Amino acid sequence: MKRNPETHRPSPRSRFGSLFLAAALLVGPGFAVPASAVEPEPTATPAAPTGTASPSTSPSPDPVVAQPPTPAPAPAETPAAMAPSTDPATVPDPTSDAGRAAMATAVGPGGAEMGQRSARVTTSAKLLQGAKSLTTQSMETQGTWSPTFGVKGLDVSGHQASVDWLQQWNMGARFAYVKASEGNYYTNPSYSSQYNGSRNVGMIRGAYHFAIPNWSSGADQARYFVQNGGGWSPDGYTLPPVLDFEFNPYEGRTINGFYFGNTCYGMSPGQLASWVRDFGNTMLAMTGRLPMIYTNTNWWNQCLGNPSGFGDYPLWIAAYPSSPTNNAGPVPTSSWSTYSMWQYSSTGPFAGDSNVWNGDYASLSLFTGTRPQGSFDTASIERTGTTTALKIRGWALDRALPGATTEVHAYVTAPNGTKTLHEFPATAYRPDVNKVLGLGDNHGFDNQIPIKVSGKYTVCVFAIGKFINPGLGCKSLTVDGAEPPIGSFDEFSEQRSPDKESLKVRGWAVDMSRPSVTSEVHAYLYGPDGGSTLYKIPANTSRPDVDRVLSVGSNHGFETNIDISKAGNYKLCAYAIGLYLHSELGCRTIKVAPGTTPVGTLDSVSVKKTSSQASLSVRGWAIDYGNTSAQIPVHAYVLAPNGTSTLHEFTASKARPDVNTVLGVPGSHGYEADLPISGPGKYRVCTYAIALSPVSPGNPLLGCSYIDAGFSASPVGYLDSVRIESVSGITSVVAAGWTVDQDVPSESLSVHTYVTAPDGSVTNFAVTANQPRPDVNQALGISGDHGYTAKKAVSQRGTYRICTYAIAASPFTTGNSLLGCKNITY
Repeated sequence: MKRNPETHRPSPRSRFGSLFLAAALLVGPGFAVPASAVEPEPTATPAAPTGTASPSTSPSPDPVVAQPPTPAPAPAETPAAMAPSTDPATVPDPTSDAGRAAMATAVGPGGAEMGQRSARVTTSAKLLQGAKSLTTQSMETQGTWSPTFGVKGLDVSGHQASVDWLQQWNMGARFAYVKASEGNYYTNPSYSSQYNGSRNVGMIRGAYHFAIPNWSSGADQARYFVQNGGGWSPDGYTLPPVLDFEFNPYEGRTINGFYFGNTCYGMSPGQLASWVRDFGNTMLAMTGRLPMIYTNTNWWNQCLGNPSGFGDYPLWIAAYPSSPTNNAGPVPTSSWSTYSMWQYSSTGPFAGDSNVWNGDYASLSLFTGTRPQGSFDTASIERTGTTTALKIRGWALDRALPGATTEVHAYVTAPNGTKTLHEFPATAYRPDVNKVLGLGDNHGFDNQIPIKVSGKYTVCVFAIGKFINPGLGCKSLTVDGAEPPIGSFDEFSEQRSPDKESLKVRGWAVDMSRPSVTSEVHAYLYGPDGGSTLYKIPANTSRPDVDRVLSVGSNHGFETNIDISKAGNYKLCAYAIGLYLHSELGCRTIKVAPGTTPVGTLDSVSVKKTSSQASLSVRGWAIDYGNTSAQIPVHAYVLAPNGTSTLHEFTASKARPDVNTVLGVPGSHGYEADLPISGPGKYRVCTYAIALSPVSPGNPLLGCSYIDAGFSASPVGYLDSVRIESVSGITSVVAAGWTVDQDVPSESLSVHTYVTAPDGSVTNFAVTANQPRPDVNQALGISGDHGYTAKKAVSQRGTYRICTYAIAASPFTTGNSLLGCKNITY
């Protein structure tokens, strides 16, 4: 692009002198105008200027990026030193003020320009060599096209001392890069006016540094750059610093005795890559950002060997197509897959060089590196039972990290003055923030910072951004009762006796927030079955040892016995309960072995009946070897014919000398019991010995017996005969027969006889059927005496009616039976 006309045009003589000096510096190889190259081609060794470069294929206007060309072989390493004929005494010292001043004078106004092989720079060099009068109007026709994507911008140096920034804005430029420095010896005299002028019309702007790597170290030139305008701040309109790393502008030249080497500065690819890292790391340390690298693919690949490891540096690629296109050509593929900026023209449409940002304006704004936003909303005290915590709440986000989580750092100053750092991501749900900023719901922080000491705390929160970490504020609050209870779980042991099992729990506990008050200990006992039981134990027993150490009073011990009823593994966890908090004192386990198992037998079961009651008589013995002198309980379960089961409890306390003799034990260990039943049928009787120890493996079965308790029926029998008998002048009615209650066939039943006289009067009397009746016994298969004779004296003449009834003896009877009625006449 044409340079802008100077406000005050210099005299022809002075202008000619300046041009002659510039020509003397710039004459040399490397300033030829490329024909239709995608980007300027580097040269491996110095060569005489010819005015044109070898043609190469023009880029396709298709936006698809072409494959990168095969890099030319890297130049052989040559020392960055003066020519052999140069007197070493004349070589300037790059670290001295005199050496830097001499170099600044030698490079002349403007110094090196970005895009050393661009049309504008090489044309300027040719004009100087021809000693033509050069003004900013004398350039060839400016470029008029721009890519159809992205955000347009420009870069300028001291060679564009006067720029109409409003005009550039109106033409569509939205960002500008301004040369700030070169090497460690040159600063752009127009830097401030250009840097501020671009900003004054609304542009985003930044600074670039032209590197001369064989002159001084990367760190040295980075410091020089920052000291002279290359700083950066996340204000939203300052672009990151740029390292202009390209063709050697003083290729093949010896200036003031210093030989500047070939296109690659006479340095190896490894040396150049190390130089860039030195520069970048220094910039990162001084500004918080790595610089963007301005270069072109052919030069980078040849001189640095297309190294990897530079992907964190944004890429500004220089490539000048001969016709309008959106294709910037290839990029150095080992470190980058695309570019951030493209310098597509040095001849317009904008002043200096014309560029495009590879994205929209929003992404360009983010590229500037905005300051994180956020708020430290509240700080409060939160207790969760086990801890006291400072709860801090707020939000933070960094627009420079779209889609990423912003980290928050909280510095907490404790009452004793110590400061600790706590880090956490701002990922909590904050729809209110999204409602205002539209950047997503999850940018909040709501975190707890545990503390253990009461007093005043100060919390300062910082949002950790990509480029800067601004403070979100500080808050102070006073905490009471932050000290958790302390204590010790000293003992967990088994306490066993023949008939009792318990677990002893012992220790101490103090609530340090109020040590004069008795603490409570909560003990959770987990049994063999997996269930748990809570026991609350006051810590109020004497523990002078605790007082000697802590000076909190002597009554802070706790001790208790917990009765248990099962063997197996037990676990107990104890907690000291304070006013606000509780602390785990620890957990302990113990294995409780089973107690002894009783032995014994069920010797017999028999049925016992009366006319009013039936029972099952059980007999046996039981003993527990845990205490052979003790009389242990016995449980008898009676299963009735209807399926119901009844428990009967009694003690094995009857004398059984036979058992004592066999087992060699003292005491009475027999049992006898009558177990009432309420109906006939088959019964099952099982007896169990009940162990003395609650942790016995069980209560063993002593035996089971099945027995038939009889059936429900009325007595059977017969009134065999009725006769009149006279003995010694007394006349009697005599009735004879038999009767049996088959449920109790051994019983002789009572027989009731009813006599109705001729006059209708009725008398009755009872006799017992206890006379032998072998015929009955044989017929029914029973034993006993079941015959009866009933005699009643009579005096009236006439007909008598005699009826006999068998009175049932079984408790399960269905009623008394009529044995018969007979009439007889006297």
